[in-house]
Order: sequence, then structure tokens, then C-alpha cells
Amino acid sequence: MIGNIVNPKKDKPIFASRRNLLFGGGVLAALAAFAGWRIATTGDAPVIGGPFNLVDGKGKRWTDSDFLGKYLLVYFGYTFCPDVCPTALGELSAALDRLTAEQTAQVQVVFISVDPKRDFGERLDEYGKAFHDKIMGLSGTREEIDAVAAAYGAKYRFAGDTSTEDYAIDHTSIIYVMGKDGRFLTQFTHNATPEQMLAKLESVIK
Repeated sequence: MIGNIVNPKKDKPIFASRRNLLFGGGVLAALAAFAGWRIATTGDAPVIGGPFNLVDGKGKRWTDSDFLGKYLLVYFGYTFCPDVCPTALGELSAALDRLTAEQTAQVQVVFISVDPKRDFGERLDEYGKAFHDKIMGLSGTREEIDAVAAAYGAKYRFAGDTSTEDYAIDHTSIIYVMGKDGRFLTQFTHNATPEQMLAKLESVIK
């Protein structure tokens, strides 16, 4: 996925990639130059999250309001992703399995596909469930996907000839954790371990 762009303060990958791109001190310029990147801000603090209207594999519409009252975990990817998405969702599933039944009942995960051309119907519906029954697949029109990606500060771009079925998509690999009121709480990078995810989840779930 989009290079291993490194946060110079924490030295942790923000993106996963098929290519090892080194940005060094120019990381901010590289991020700003990324096509379609938008993130809202209030003062000095980034605002992560916002309204969305997406569809599941069965054609049912879901909005952010449908998940109020639960801790919502949001991940952007695509079902044909060869390694990063399966790894991130597999690690997250391992963390979810260690929550208590009471904690699990308060959590919902949405896997937002940025590839509606290939991810729809049964494929979209079953992909998340293959990892954990708490993972729901959602997608939408290109405009709907771009709107929610921008709201979360997530980025993606197509790699290869999209007129064929053999193309990849570079994308942000972050799991966003939203509170019961829809406000951003914390996040996991794609290289977080199940133990690290579990510790953070247990610290926020009340």
C-alpha cells in the first residue's frame, strides 16, 4: 500500500505498502501532496470522523447514526488486498476475541471498501465475517466513499490499470476507534499487536 511513510515523532508506519518509500524530513510535504487528502480541523486539533451514508453487501443503507451507542471501529481497505488488510483485520479479530461478552456487545467494526467496482454483494458481505462476526462490510458510490475517507483523514489511490480486474489500491492502514457519541477516541496503526489493541480497547470501553 502507499509506502511506509513514517511519523518522525513516533517512528511508526502510518501507511502500509508494497513499496518501501523513504521520506525522511519531507514527510509533511509528501502527505500534503497526496491526491485527495483532506482533513478538517478545529483550532490545532484534527477532527476525525463525521457523517456517512454507505451500503452493505445486501444493499441496506447504514449511516453513522445507526452506530451511536456503540464503540465504532473503522477501517478502510478492499477485499482483494493481498496482505495488509488481512493482517490488520486478523490482528483486530484476535483482540476482539479477548474482550468479555459485555465488552464485545458494545463494539461494532465497519470495514469500508474503497473498491466498489469489485467489492459488493456477497463478497463484501462475507469478507469481514470471515475474520470476525463483529466486522461489517460497507461501501458506496465513489462520492460517498471519498466523503467518509476525507472525514477520517484516510487516503487511497489506484495502482495499475483499473480498466482490468488486476489492479491494487494503495490505502491508509489505520483502525479508528470512535466513542459511543461518535467522537474520535484513539487509533491503531497496521502494525499494532492484538495485545496493544486489547489494552487500548479495555481502557476506553466503559
